[in-house]
Amino acid sequence: MQDEVAIVSKKRKRKDENSSKLWHERLGHISRVRMERLIKEGILHPLDFSDFDTCVKCIKGKFVKTNKKGATRSTGRLELIHTDISGPYTPGLGGHKYFITFIDDYSRYGYIYLLHEKSEALEMFKIYKAEVEKQLELNIKVVRSDRGGEYYGKFSESGQNPGPFALFLRECGIVPQYTMPGTPQQNGVAERRNRTLMDMVRSMICHSTLPEFLWVEALKTAMHILNRVPSKSVPKTPYEIWTKRKLSLGYLHVWGCLAEAKIYNPHIKKLDPKTITCHFIGYPERTKGFRFYCPSHTTRIVETRNAVFFEDAEVSGSTSRKINLEEIQDNVTIPIIPDIGAPENENQNIGAHENVRQDPPHDDENTNEPLRRSERVRRSAISDDYIVYLDEIESNLGMGHDPISYKRSCR
Repeated sequence: MQDEVAIVSKKRKRKDENSSKLWHERLGHISRVRMERLIKEGILHPLDFSDFDTCVKCIKGKFVKTNKKGATRSTGRLELIHTDISGPYTPGLGGHKYFITFIDDYSRYGYIYLLHEKSEALEMFKIYKAEVEKQLELNIKVVRSDRGGEYYGKFSESGQNPGPFALFLRECGIVPQYTMPGTPQQNGVAERRNRTLMDMVRSMICHSTLPEFLWVEALKTAMHILNRVPSKSVPKTPYEIWTKRKLSLGYLHVWGCLAEAKIYNPHIKKLDPKTITCHFIGYPERTKGFRFYCPSHTTRIVETRNAVFFEDAEVSGSTSRKINLEEIQDNVTIPIIPDIGAPENENQNIGAHENVRQDPPHDDENTNEPLRRSERVRRSAISDDYIVYLDEIESNLGMGHDPISYKRSCR
């Protein structure tokens, strides 16, 4: 009887061939819609879907981020401000490597400030806040940003450890809104604005012959233009909604075009030219006029209102330029282990680690040490056998006994 009980305990449980959960696992966790299609086409026999519940393995293997269903727009100016920092880029005019943008959600009017380091974000926000609140007689209510350290601070198990920017918002009664980690689309207004700005900058520089360090001037010009052109999100231009004034675009010119500008010079002589040849690079922020780049002038960047523009001149177009205005990624330094078998003075291949600093080559001309001479005994490059052979020819020694054919030489 005990043997019979043991035999029964070893029998496997019979599988239900009509179980949808079983066939779901057999078919590699395909969806229920596909399984019903197989049944409809007669490829698979009818199944019982009563046990077809949520599959945890499908969640682990197929989970995707949820799409943004929509956002609630603000109903007035300064109710919500979007901000983001972009960079680092190659240092521009003035050594700036970053820029920060502040975009009003209601009007889409934007401000841009250049930064040397990300830590300057708070100082620029104070300047922006003081100006817009004074001009509009309104207060900023909400600021939306990502979770960068310059905005958020640090995160620990106890929660947020606010940094200087977050503490300033708390003191001013401004509500901060942060994106979740890895979801930049939650701050999509600022992210798209920064991308649009850099796309315009690359196109403007490619159309000109100006050096790349003027990308900061092209950037400010691009923001100036975006504030004055229509947007999909607002019925009018951002400038009209922000200032409630009519807009005029008659003063705009092609960025980077040649120009003849008359600059103020109290020491100009009677026979000196009245204008200088330069390139148009933008619009001043606090005055009516234009900014020009004059590479041959003492002051390379000048501002004046009196200029003649040559927008139809072929300054580029036919030749392609390689523009490098991509964000510089922070690479982790990997220690280099030298080869044991290689000599110590052999150059290591450090092409993949650009941040490794090499010692500059030594200048032999500046050293006063005398040249070292070799102490080896000099030997003649011509061997003694060659000298003997020459002597034999000159004295005609052994010429009569030398074989003149192959057969004689074999005897």
